[in-house]
Amino acid sequence: MLRYVLRRLAISVVTVVGLVLVTFIVVRILPGDAAAARLGPEASQADVDALRTQLGLDDSLPRQLLDYTTGLLKGDLGPAVSTGRPVSDELFDRLPATIELAFAGLVIALLIGFPWGLLAAARPGRVGDVSGRLFAVLGSSMAPIWLGLLLIFGFYSTWHLFPGPVGRLAIGTPPPPEVTGTYVLDSLLAGDFGLAWQSIRYLALPALTLGLGASAAVFKMVRSAVLHTSESGFVRTARAYGVPGREVLLRDQLRNAMLQVLTAIGLVFGFLLGGNIIVERLFNWPGMGRVAYDALGSNDLGLLQGYALIIGTLYILLNLAVDLVYGVIDPRVRLGGSNS
Repeated sequence: MLRYVLRRLAISVVTVVGLVLVTFIVVRILPGDAAAARLGPEASQADVDALRTQLGLDDSLPRQLLDYTTGLLKGDLGPAVSTGRPVSDELFDRLPATIELAFAGLVIALLIGFPWGLLAAARPGRVGDVSGRLFAVLGSSMAPIWLGLLLIFGFYSTWHLFPGPVGRLAIGTPPPPEVTGTYVLDSLLAGDFGLAWQSIRYLALPALTLGLGASAAVFKMVRSAVLHTSESGFVRTARAYGVPGREVLLRDQLRNAMLQVLTAIGLVFGFLLGGNIIVERLFNWPGMGRVAYDALGSNDLGLLQGYALIIGTLYILLNLAVDLVYGVIDPRVRLGGSNS
C-alpha cells in the first residue's frame, strides 16, 4: 500500500510541474500586453516600457520562468496588474466561496443523480429509467446561464421563494466570524442559525444551477456502472440462490460499481470547481470564477494564470484522493500498483 501511495504522489507532483509549465507558456504566447492593460489606453509608451521592466516582462522566457517558479515555491503567484494586489491574495481570499458553491452543487447532484441512477438500473426500460434518460439529455444539453436565468425568473422574480442574485448575503449584512471562509459552516460554528439559514437561501439558486446540470452526469455514470454488473457471474449466482433483488442491487452490484461511481464524483466535483465562471458571474457570487471573468475583460493574464494553476492543482489533488480511495476499497488496485 505504501508503494502505491508513493507512486501516486510522484505522479501528482510530475503532473503539477507539467501544469506550471503549460500555464506559463500559454499565458506568454497569448496576445496582449499586461503593462498596457494596467496603465490604460491613455498611458505613454515610456510609462508602458517602464512598467514592463518593473514586472520583468522584458526578460527572456527562461529567466521569467525561473523567477515565476521561485516565487511559486515561496507562495507568490505574482502581481495582479488590474488591481495591483498579489494574485495569491486576490484568489485565495475567494477560494472558500468557490469551494462552498461547488460542494453545494455536488450535494445536489448526488441527491438527484445517485438514487435516480440506481432506480433506472434496477428497472431498465421502466418509467424511472426512461424519464431519467430524458432528464440526462436535457441536463447535459442545457447551458448553465440559461438554466440560471430560468431559476432566477421562477424562484425569485415570480414566486419570491429565494433571494435575488446579489451575492452570498443580503446587502448590508455582516458576514460571520471567519474560520473556514464558508458562510454556512462559519455561521453554524458561531451559533448564528439565522445567518446560516440566510446563507443557505442565497446559496440555493447558484447551487441548483450547478447541481441540476451535474446530476445528469452522475445519473448516467451510476446507471451505466450498475447495469454493467447486472450480467456478472456473482449477480447471477446470487439471484439463483434466491437473494432478494434489492439486496443484490445494494450489496453486490453497487459495491462492485463504486470505482466507476467514485470516478464520476471526482470528475463532477472538479468540473464544478473550475466550470462555474458563468454561474458566479450571473449570481454575483464572489468566488474565483468571477475574478477570472473580470480578468478576461481587463486582460490580466497573470491573474488568469494563477486561476488556472490553482484550479488545476485542486483537480490533481482531487484525483489523487480518488486514487487513494481506490486502493482502500479495492485491493486489486493497490496490489497492481505495487507490482508495477
